Formats: sequence, structure tokens, C-alpha cells
Amino acid sequence: MPLPQSDFTASSITFRGFGQAIAQQNLPAFGQTMQEVFAATENDSLSGQQIAEIILRDPALTSSLLRVANSAGMGYAGQNKVLTVSRAVVVMGHNAIRSLCISALAVESMPENGPFRARVLAALGTALHAAVQAKDLGLRKGLRRDEAERLFLEALMGRIGELAFWCYGGEFAERVDELLKSGVSPELAEQSVLGMSLLQFSHDLLRAWNLDAVIRDSAEVAVAVQLGRAAQLGWANPEARQAVLHVAALFRQSEAQTLKRLQSNAEQASQLAVVLGAGAATRWIPATPASTDEESAALPAEPLEMRPAEPTADMALQLRMLTEMNAVAVSRKELPMLFEACLEGLHRAVGLDRCVLCLMTPTRDRLLARLGAGSGVADLRARLQLPWSATLETQLQAGSVRRFSTEQPPPDFLLQATAVHDCLMATLTVDQKIIGLFYADQQTTQRPLTAEIFDGFRRFVTQTELIVRGLPR
Repeated sequence: MPLPQSDFTASSITFRGFGQAIAQQNLPAFGQTMQEVFAATENDSLSGQQIAEIILRDPALTSSLLRVANSAGMGYAGQNKVLTVSRAVVVMGHNAIRSLCISALAVESMPENGPFRARVLAALGTALHAAVQAKDLGLRKGLRRDEAERLFLEALMGRIGELAFWCYGGEFAERVDELLKSGVSPELAEQSVLGMSLLQFSHDLLRAWNLDAVIRDSAEVAVAVQLGRAAQLGWANPEARQAVLHVAALFRQSEAQTLKRLQSNAEQASQLAVVLGAGAATRWIPATPASTDEESAALPAEPLEMRPAEPTADMALQLRMLTEMNAVAVSRKELPMLFEACLEGLHRAVGLDRCVLCLMTPTRDRLLARLGAGSGVADLRARLQLPWSATLETQLQAGSVRRFSTEQPPPDFLLQATAVHDCLMATLTVDQKIIGLFYADQQTTQRPLTAEIFDGFRRFVTQTELIVRGLPR
């Protein structure tokens, strides 16, 4: 079929330049968070602490990760519910956390509604399906679990360009859509209008975020992507059967055995999509023969963006999170994870907007804000960089937990750093020596600091101190 002439071939605006604008203007936060997640998970000594902090900055990401961790179909939590991100990092492992974070970010960053929503959902569904299949192919070939998780990421991120294109492609997306509707193949339509494929665009986006090393052209990913595309219309269509026979030949298994395993992987991909809040994308993941159209339609078509409400005090959640904190750290080497669990409890269960922990430097000359949870916490951490002095030492008491207000203002050093009157402060004391300082406020929402909130703050700080004291040195 002859292709209509593209309106953009003579345009001064090239798609490559337009694509760079997408990376820089439409998805800058997505790229930055991905960079931080990758940097944290590549550093074995810091990853647990860093990745928990990154996740907690994003309420939607926190919610998504905990839903996945506690989903029966994902097989992570077992009989014990995972209530904190810190515990999820311990239970699931850094590589699985990274895969799920990137999956959740991909869902979260795509607009819920748009002129090409169906194409966005199709790209998301097939990407998740291919990612799960690629990971399983790697495991079946004997790869280590961390290498298999990399295949998951490669398959998923290989479609990030397609997702971004149908969300933010503007007139370019309209032109490609017209060609596809006229019967032109995706490859020819993309090349005609864009001068490149959407796979190449994925590489461009990842390169703009300094993450192009994710794509390694792995053979397992190529097989998984082909399988995902072929099976969109179901396992019975000829292309899907051919893909199944190809996988069967790779592992010298029967077609029936291979199909059963591939269908199980597809079910897992569907469950992942639903748990991440993108149930509508399961339409493009093939169902097993036992599933009917009615069952597929019953899957919750949740919006692609899910934002939980502002934190509120929850006594039941407080008690469960306080109990879980005991399992987060078994030695003082894991103290950062314990501190993250405490801050997460203060934010999510006690209902505080901003929570920060300042820790003493090894030379005991400064209190530096190291960890935080809540919105706007980055600015707060930058302000709480306190030189340790005799004056400061006299204003702090070991084991103290205090509540301040306009009538009873905080110490000068704290007021100068934060410019906030209504706040909470507690020292972190071990062996009768101050090693840190907890600070929290409601500055983001301007809600009052009630007696109930103060009691919750005291509970988490006290529990943290008790756990630290009981840990072996």
C-alpha cells in the first residue's frame, strides 16, 4: 500500500527535537525518579535506605508498592501483611523493588484520559506482559534472579517511548494514528511520520535520562516482545501459536507444557496491572481459556493515576506499624531501615505532613538532616543542618519529646531553621547520649497538631529508641 505523504517531512520541527521536549517538559520527574531508583539499587551498601526514602516521597508510588507487596497473586508477603516500605524492601529484595517501582512509575506518569487512551493502555498491557515473560525466560535459561529482573526492566522500558508518544505526541501521534487506521503497518507508519521507530524513541528517552544502558538487545526480551504482540488477540490466533512453538523449541518442551507456563505468566502480568491501578490494560494481555469475556470485563478499570488522600491519624495502622518495626532491623548495620520505618509511620499512620531525622556526625560536631518522609521534605532537610555546640546541647535533653506552638515557641535554633512555630521535636538517645533529633510538623496542610498526633509521635520515637538499644553492636 502506498503511504500518504507525511506533513512533517518538510517541517522545521523534527520528531527527534519534539521527542527531546517530551523528556524534558512532560516527563522530567519520571526520568529523575527513575535515575534515583537505579542509583540506589545499584549501590548494595545504601540501596535499602535510599530506595525507601525515594518511594516515600511519592504517595502514589508508596501506595502502589505496598499493594503489590501484599497482593496474594504476587507471592511476596506470605501470611504477614507488609505495612511499611522499609519492610517491603527487606521482604522483596532490591531487584524486585526496582522492577516494581519502574512499573508503578510508568503507570503513574501516564495521563488517565487522552485522545489515544486505548493505544496507551495497549502499550502498557503488552509491555507488562512482555516484561513478565522475559523475566521467566531468563530464569528458565538459568540466569541469576538479578539478571532476570534486568530482563523485566529491559522489556518494560523498551516500550516507554510508545507510552510517552501516545500520551504526549500531539500532531505526530495524530498522523501515525491515521496511518494505522488506514491499514499501514506500525513499522511503516512510524518510519514515515517520525523517521524512526518507537523503539528507537524509547532509546532516545532513556538516553536523555542517562539510562540507555537498560536496553541491551537481549534475545530473551526479543522473544518476549514478539510473544506479547502476537498474543494480544488471544492464544488461539496463528501468530500466537507460532510464537508458542518457538518458545517450546527453545526449551525442548511440548506445545501444551509451554502454553500452560506462558498462560500462567500472562495471568501474573494481568494481576500486576490490576494491582498497579491499570486494570483496563489487561484487555491487551491474553487471558487463559478458563477466563471468559465477562470475567475480563469485570476486572476493575481503575484510573492510571491514583493519588491517596492526605495522611491522617490511624490508631490501628499505628499499632501494626509499631509491631512491624521490630522485624525491620536485626543489627545496628540496618539502622537506616529502622529509621525509615519510623518516619514512614509518623507520616502515614500518625498523619504528620513532614517528618525528618537529623543524625549526629561521627565527629559529633553537627546534626544533619539525613532522612525524611512527606511532601516538601527536601526543603526541610536542606534547612536542618545544625552545628553542634554547647548552647545547642543545653537546649536539648536526652529522652525528651516536646510539642511547640505560638504560645510555647520552639528553641531559637529550630525556629531560625524552619520558621515554624507549631511543630514536634524529640531527641534520639542511646546509652544516655543524644545521637539524633526527630522533627515533624503540619506545614503543608496547615492542620492543627492535636494531642492525639503528639501521642502518636511519642510512640514511634520511643519504640525506635527501644529497638536501637536492644540491637547487638
